Amino acid sequence: MEILPLIAGICCVLGGIGVIVHTNPINKIIMFALLEIGMIGLIISSYYLDIAIISSLCEPICTIILLLGYLKYITTVKKKKRYGRNLPVLSK
Repeated sequence: MEILPLIAGICCVLGGIGVIVHTNPINKIIMFALLEIGMIGLIISSYYLDIAIISSLCEPICTIILLLGYLKYITTVKKKKRYGRNLPVLSK
C-alpha cells in the first residue's frame, strides 16, 4: 500500500472540512492551502509530474492574490466604518 495517496487524501479531506467549518477568512485561506497540498500529492501519486509542477508554481501566487484581496477588503471595511455612509469623493 502506498502512503502518499493516503496522506494526500487525508490532507484534502481535512482541508475541505476546514474550509467549510472555519468562519475567519485567514483560517479559510490556510485550510484552502492544505486542500491544495493534498491535490498536488494526489496528482504526483498519479505520475502527472508536469501538471504537478505547474500547479505547484501557480498555487502560491493564487494564495498571495487571495490574501491581498482579503487585506483590501478589510481596509475598505475600516474606511467605511470611519466615515460612515459619507465616503469622501476624490473625483472632483
